[in-house]
Amino acid sequence: MSKAALASRESILNTVGQLIEISKLDTLFKDLYLQRAQALLATFFSRGRYVQLKQSRAQIPHVEQQLRAGVERGDWKRCTELTEHLRQLRASVDAGSHFAKLAETIYERAGISIDLFSSGLNVLVGAGNETLLGNRADAINTLVALQRSDPEQAQFYARRIADFRKLSITTGETAVNHDDQEIDPSQLQQAALSALDSGDLSKLDQMLARFAKTTEAKKQQESVDLKPSQTAEVGDDLLFTFTDETLSAARELGLTSVRTQSRRQFAYLIPHGWQPSFRKDEVKKWSQEKLAKLTTDTDEGVKEAISFFLLNPFINSGGTRYKVCLVAEDLLLEDFPEPEPKEEVPSKLLNLLKLNTRWGISRIELENALLEHGLAVLNELKLDPEVFRLVAVPADLYTHLGPQRGWGQKEMWTHFDGYRVLEGGRLQALAGGDKRFGGTHDVVSFSADYASAKVFARFAVVQRKRMTDWQRN
Repeated sequence: MSKAALASRESILNTVGQLIEISKLDTLFKDLYLQRAQALLATFFSRGRYVQLKQSRAQIPHVEQQLRAGVERGDWKRCTELTEHLRQLRASVDAGSHFAKLAETIYERAGISIDLFSSGLNVLVGAGNETLLGNRADAINTLVALQRSDPEQAQFYARRIADFRKLSITTGETAVNHDDQEIDPSQLQQAALSALDSGDLSKLDQMLARFAKTTEAKKQQESVDLKPSQTAEVGDDLLFTFTDETLSAARELGLTSVRTQSRRQFAYLIPHGWQPSFRKDEVKKWSQEKLAKLTTDTDEGVKEAISFFLLNPFINSGGTRYKVCLVAEDLLLEDFPEPEPKEEVPSKLLNLLKLNTRWGISRIELENALLEHGLAVLNELKLDPEVFRLVAVPADLYTHLGPQRGWGQKEMWTHFDGYRVLEGGRLQALAGGDKRFGGTHDVVSFSADYASAKVFARFAVVQRKRMTDWQRN
């Protein structure tokens, strides 16, 4: 290989590495970054070669074992054949070893990354201000580097840089002066008495001021902990006019254009949603009591679903904070009736996703299919992948649209886009809709690798704006 070719390959590998890094920091667009990385890497190391590399690596121990047995039996002809086969396998592995780590990340995309910049989620993984500031700087620097190394996508990177530069870093927790925080009030009281006994009124003034400051800081902290944000912004309606070309392609894929109704009347509940202080039991209990008073006239099943979604942290498949979308929006939806257990609902969309069935798919399998083939579906629909995304049907859309379509009347669960976030950043995939547990208001969460014959997949093409948190609106 010529020096120019080698330099070109190294340049591409460097760009691929940058795309992988930014996909971890700018999670909402992870699918686009990894699709771009795959397109670049495939110019000299295709998925087929990666699969071959994995197969070769897996075969080596078995061939070595056969070769050892052949030597012990004295079967020299067979040993010669096995030695040559082993040599070829090792050569294949060595040839691809330079690309193996990058290829594994790109071609095997299991796992959802949490967007640490989203609405207090950083506290669940122990990431403080310094970490967030460092991540923001890294994201901007990586995107700037990508503008130079991948000029074909320079405008996209520029838009992402603009978003990160507007991003304000807050942890969602009130800071308290550490000097005051570390001193016990009884110690301050004793120091004040000592100053009084000694006649040092100047020192007493200092102690009294410090005691008052500490007391006020504690009151403010308690007030913040027990009072949710009063901001209830639901944003503009997400209206979009699909072209006739898109609608025709959508019908071919089994998708229907849907415009939801506005549900802004529920915006008054938003301020009572999850925030970092909910990790304190007394704060969460206080908010539970508030919600109970606000939903006294609500059906018990609905009330339970509202409490579940408001009192716990969630992310969508883009890694950003999941919140119920209360504005009117336009989307494309698979709106067929819910099937009988194990009844297949074939479609061209399912074929494009390379899925043989809608039943019994784990969330990992589902997300990998969407990441790998979602862009092809959007291309088929003539939709901009920066504006739209193919996902499992979101829970709020299923709940809103399900009753009029007769959903939630079978003993089955449907995959919902998104995950419940537990302490330490552990994720549980969302599903729901079983008539035994609330129908369209039923929601459950389970491990991403859980596969059950009772879990079904239904898809929607939604606007990425419904998935934004701090990003450009």
